Amino acid sequence: MATTPRRADALGRAYAGSQLQVQIYVNRRSEELSAAIVQALPSLTIVKPRLCWVSPLEDKRFAEYQDEAFLQALELGRLADSLRTFWPRGGPVWDALALVEQGVSTARGVLLVEAKSHPSEVYGQGCRASPVARAIIEEALRATKNWLGVPAEADWTGPLYQSANRLAHVYFFREVAGVSAWLANVYFVNDPHSPASLDDWRATLPNVKAELGLAGIALPCAADVFLPARSRTELAGDEG
Repeated sequence: MATTPRRADALGRAYAGSQLQVQIYVNRRSEELSAAIVQALPSLTIVKPRLCWVSPLEDKRFAEYQDEAFLQALELGRLADSLRTFWPRGGPVWDALALVEQGVSTARGVLLVEAKSHPSEVYGQGCRASPVARAIIEEALRATKNWLGVPAEADWTGPLYQSANRLAHVYFFREVAGVSAWLANVYFVNDPHSPASLDDWRATLPNVKAELGLAGIALPCAADVFLPARSRTELAGDEG
C-alpha cells in the first residue's frame, strides 16, 4: 500500500514534524542525508555505496509505502509472498526507503528509515493486531530476537513495538530473503514543532535500547543518525 503523508498540503508536503524533515532531506538534502547514514553504518561504509532514494519523493506526492508496495518501491516485488508469510498485512509504513548500490558490484541492498523529531514519539500503544495476525507477528519477533541475541523476555509488543517491528523487517530481508539490508533510525535535533536537543536524544536512547533488550548488543546493520531540523521553506519555498 502507498499512502500520502498525513497532515500535509494538497501537494503532499507535510506541515511539521519528522514527516516534513524526512521530505526535506530526501528531496533537498539527499547527499547530506546519505553521507550521515553511511558514516553511521561501518558495515555499509565498506561497500562504498550509492544510496538511491525511492521514497518519499516529491514527484510521487511524497508517498510512503507499506506491505507489498514497499517491496515494489525497492524493486523486490518478487518477495511479496515471502513477506506475507513472515508478516501480516498492515505492516510498517516506512518513513523513507533507498536502494543501496554497492560500489562496483552489481548487487543491491536496501535501506529502511525510521524517523523521529521528539523522544516521546519512540513510544506507542503497542501491538494491536488481531489474534491470528498477532501470532504471526510474535513468531517473527521471536525469530528476530534469537537472531540478535536478545533475551526472550524482552517486551517487543508493548510501547516499543514500532522499534521492534522495524528490526524484524531487517531480519526478514537478511535472513529470510537473502537481501542485504540496513536500518537507519534518524533523529532530528531542535525541530521547532517539538524541540529535542542532542542531549535529550542521548539521554533517552540508552533507555530505549535497554528496554528492548539491546543493551550491550552490537547491531552492525542498524544505527542512530542525528540531523539538524530544517525550515519548511526549504521544501515549500515562498509558500512555507
